[in-house]
Amino acid sequence: MNQPINFLIDVFLCSLSSFGGPEAHYGVFSHILVHKKKYINENTLSELIGVFSLVPGPSSTQTITAIGYLIGGPWIAFFTFLIWAFPAMVMMTLVGLFFSTISQLPLFASMLKVLPPIAVGFILYAGWSLTKRVVLKTHDWIVFIAIFFIGFLIVPLTFLAVPMLLVAAGLYFLWVDKPMQVTKKFSTKPMWFLLFVIVLIAILGELLFILLQLPWLNLFNSFYRYGYSVIGGGQIVIPLMIQDLVTQQSLISLETFLSGYAIDQAIPGPLFSFAAFVGTQSLSGTPLAWLGGFLTALGIFIPGVILVYFVVPIWKNIREVGWMKVMLKGITIAAASLICLTAFTQTIALAIDWTSYVMVGFTFLTLIWKKIPTPILVVLLITLGLIFQSIN
Repeated sequence: MNQPINFLIDVFLCSLSSFGGPEAHYGVFSHILVHKKKYINENTLSELIGVFSLVPGPSSTQTITAIGYLIGGPWIAFFTFLIWAFPAMVMMTLVGLFFSTISQLPLFASMLKVLPPIAVGFILYAGWSLTKRVVLKTHDWIVFIAIFFIGFLIVPLTFLAVPMLLVAAGLYFLWVDKPMQVTKKFSTKPMWFLLFVIVLIAILGELLFILLQLPWLNLFNSFYRYGYSVIGGGQIVIPLMIQDLVTQQSLISLETFLSGYAIDQAIPGPLFSFAAFVGTQSLSGTPLAWLGGFLTALGIFIPGVILVYFVVPIWKNIREVGWMKVMLKGITIAAASLICLTAFTQTIALAIDWTSYVMVGFTFLTLIWKKIPTPILVVLLITLGLIFQSIN
């Protein structure tokens, strides 16, 4: 069995093991794809995390799709995206179709309390593993700590804080290190037509809706806009969805929206799969409800995935250029710091009881141990959390 096939199998394992937001997903990627299987090294992962934190779209989906691109080229990248996102899309579509039944299951309520500490443990692991790889010198630690404290103050204020801090760290290292300018001829030209494709799909979608007035097409257009306009992933897009779909278009009630988002935390895979739930519920009671789920999910993913095909060849060409190497160093240190910041803030946000903190620590230490396959580990952690919950 060749490497791309092995890789796609491991992507499927990642899709079944990744709970929480992008930072928790990075912990799974680091555990399975870097430390266990060594498809890429930690430095490459940290660079990709930094780069796709600056690009609109679902950052963890873009990161793992980019890894697929590096492993086997454009087609493996495409299958990587499908294998990573499709299970969550299917599960959230089914949740949308059978929401009234699923939302009443006691097991879901219990899992929603157990999963946050496990996700924080994965975030902590991602921050720890990236930090030990990229933060090497005293000067690196100074920048790391500065980004941590500045981020603590400004990240809650604006969704632009994360890309601003990443760019600022990169420019700072560029200013301090003053690398020699090295000219490098691109082995491949940037595929500018891909940006044209993103714009063309947006224009065609809007024109078709004006002509046909189809409800499902309106949904697709709304989620496609989120896909090309949101930087920062699933956590950032939620307020936009509430403002657009709940307040302005009244396609779904706020109670149903928030209930579905809570359930999404119990579903492994990308948080953007929540779009499938919203799409299904928005067309609830119509024969096209299931189709709405898939169209909205694809709509929100398509722009970000296309951008992977645009960004990765550019990144591969310029990452060895002197000034870019220095800038990427700053970006990766900032990315590691911000992931550690997320672990810190999410730990503070946990319910104050001993079971939550024990689960965070146990998850982190077990990931460092590297002896248990991640899907089995997640099942064991959930089971242990439910046992702790019953005792407490």
